[in-house]
Amino acid sequence: MTTTSVRPASARRESLFVGALCLAVLAASAAAIGLHRRADDIRSLPAWQIDARSDLTPGEQGVLADLAIAAGEIAWLAEAGALPDVADLAAEGLPPFAPQASDGLRGGHVWSRSGGLYLGRSGDPRVAGSFLMIPGDPPAIWLAPGTADAPADPSQDALRSAGWRQVVSRYEASVTRHDPGAAQ
Repeated sequence: MTTTSVRPASARRESLFVGALCLAVLAASAAAIGLHRRADDIRSLPAWQIDARSDLTPGEQGVLADLAIAAGEIAWLAEAGALPDVADLAAEGLPPFAPQASDGLRGGHVWSRSGGLYLGRSGDPRVAGSFLMIPGDPPAIWLAPGTADAPADPSQDALRSAGWRQVVSRYEASVTRHDPGAAQ
């Protein structure tokens, strides 16, 4: 009597082929991305500037977002006369000047106005540094580690020498694409 064995149905060979194909696609994609990025796409910032997207703590980013919104509101309120006081901004309910539930998570800043400057002294330097906003178009926002005082001279040179760093938004080609054919 002759016995013939029937091999069970299996998709092992096909599974190996599909897996190898997936690895080849991933390797080709990684190589294309690695070759596409140029070293000149990345510009370093001067030592006295700090990138708003990558160099701030989450608490500092929250305060910065509030200050960006507040700067527009301050400019609008200043059109009627002098710059508004911190108490006026708090009465308007404008963060970061008005007390918020998230203040503790963002450094618990105590805000004051000295001349044309708004200073937010950090209540918890482990969470966030101190902020200085100079209203204008565009407003200048500076950050100092720890609890800092407002400088007597708000010039860039004086702020730099006092340890303040200007907060800037740096856009790279890897993040922001520009289509040369698009209308501007």
